[in-house]
Amino acid sequence: GEWINIDKDAVLVKEHFGLDHLDYQYTSPILIPKGYTRDYLDGKIRMDHQEALVQEAYRVIRSTSDVILCEGTGHCAVGSIVHASNAQVASWLDAKMILVANGGLGNTFDELTLNKVLCDKEGVEIAGVIVNKVQPDKLDQTREYIQKAMDLH
Repeated sequence: GEWINIDKDAVLVKEHFGLDHLDYQYTSPILIPKGYTRDYLDGKIRMDHQEALVQEAYRVIRSTSDVILCEGTGHCAVGSIVHASNAQVASWLDAKMILVANGGLGNTFDELTLNKVLCDKEGVEIAGVIVNKVQPDKLDQTREYIQKAMDLH
């Protein structure tokens, strides 16, 4: 009977995979609706409260699940203004991160580099990289040159 705000992606994943053992409140512990940033900057929301919500959700899900997949949104710095960036949240959970970037070469590598710097700053280990939306005829070329760029750095 209680109303809660939940991210639409969390609802989709919960329903699609039949995760009936999870309460909705734990699938989306921090939601940043309109006005949230101003409330945070005005001191109405505290970082330790956000971290506690994430930690509690993780604890509850871990106690009832064999696998936990935490999804962020956008790049690693999303949420930085409220001290809850994707990288910061991963550090709270001591979670490894998989970086996702759109296909290409220069922009892709630049994006991965920026995300890696923030992960390093927060002490987050990168478990892998997914280069998404690669044109099928450029898959081998993209794989080869992204790997060369990574090997040089």
